[in-house]
Amino acid sequence: MDDHETELLDAVRTALREAGFDPGSGGGEGVHLVRHVRGVMVGWMPEEIDELHARTSGPHPPSAGGTELAGLHHATGLALAAALRAAGFTTQTQDDHILVLPPPPA
Repeated sequence: MDDHETELLDAVRTALREAGFDPGSGGGEGVHLVRHVRGVMVGWMPEEIDELHARTSGPHPPSAGGTELAGLHHATGLALAAALRAAGFTTQTQDDHILVLPPPPA
């Protein structure tokens, strides 16, 4: 990883922390950052589904989990993208991740 890649990764991590997110690295639960050939990929994986449901709104029927998780995933993605754009980054949505692009050369 060169200095520019490290700087971008650190800047994305800082912007997300300032927006109230707690980014880790690699995959796993919560917000995670992964180096990408074009920039930094930002993704989100919820905690254990049953625990998430209990903490957010009480018990739910098992059939409701998939739909609610998709909605929560979408809303979290929108919030992540908005926080990154507010911090001045250019973003692209790619599947369930957000690609944060480096600034253009000056």
